[in-house]
Amino acid sequence: MLLALNPPAEAGSPGQNGSVELVLEQRAGQTRLTHCRTRPPLLVQQALYPDEAAPDLAHVFLANPTGGLLQNDRHHIAVSVGDGARAHVTTQSATKAYTMPEGVAEQRVSLNVASGGYLEYLPDPLIPYQDASLIQEIEITCEPGGALLFSDVIAPGRVAMGESFRFRRLSNRLTLWGRGGRPVYREAFDLDPRAGDLTGTGVLGFGGRQDADDASARTLGSMLIVCDSRCAVSMLDQVRHALGQCPRVRAGCSMLPDSHGVGVKMIGRDCASVQTALKRVWSIARWELLGVAAPALRKY
Repeated sequence: MLLALNPPAEAGSPGQNGSVELVLEQRAGQTRLTHCRTRPPLLVQQALYPDEAAPDLAHVFLANPTGGLLQNDRHHIAVSVGDGARAHVTTQSATKAYTMPEGVAEQRVSLNVASGGYLEYLPDPLIPYQDASLIQEIEITCEPGGALLFSDVIAPGRVAMGESFRFRRLSNRLTLWGRGGRPVYREAFDLDPRAGDLTGTGVLGFGGRQDADDASARTLGSMLIVCDSRCAVSMLDQVRHALGQCPRVRAGCSMLPDSHGVGVKMIGRDCASVQTALKRVWSIARWELLGVAAPALRKY
């Protein structure tokens, strides 16, 4: 079977309502996937336990046979982690937002962690194709005593195909909810190449002479580490020091409001540099929260 390099989306296509609902709970000292409901094109493999340093921690891979989001697709991913459960949720590969002659795709992610629970939600990068338009909304709830890591990497497009910043629009909204349904942290951005140069100063530019370099591969990365204030304070300087050792990224790190955790934002010269920097942050958080290093996982 031959796969199209750029799957077309028919004008007026109704899209697909894909969904995943996962509940992970502790059973007999090990995290189990106690509830799993999916709707194609989203699929979930069984929980795996490849991390010898944390044998109770369940690894769950989200899969999509279509490889990504087509015009007017609406995908919803919901993950809940109970008290004492520990889980790592990721995608099988990068998510592609394919060419969309008209219309828009939507992806909504809801993450809930109970007190005593631990969740790593670390998907592979998002790659927007030419004329892609995507709205993404993330809702995070982490009860006191729980911990959550969330990362997001947005590539400029298919760089090797000359499609950097050729998408129509990327809209992103994230909310971290606290006690009593009160919003603790919100962020929002819209990337629209038609409105101006996204590689310029104040957007994805590095500033100074470094902007004379090829900017076609500039990549946006972020990570939220939601945890108690003691752990957040302990991690902050470590994360700042580690990011200072990553020459191909410009990064910032700060405490979340009310010391709910640590937030990291970065711009990288390419996707690989951003992923490397985020893995350093992930490893620091792992040592602080679990007492073990980040595993060397191979997906491909």
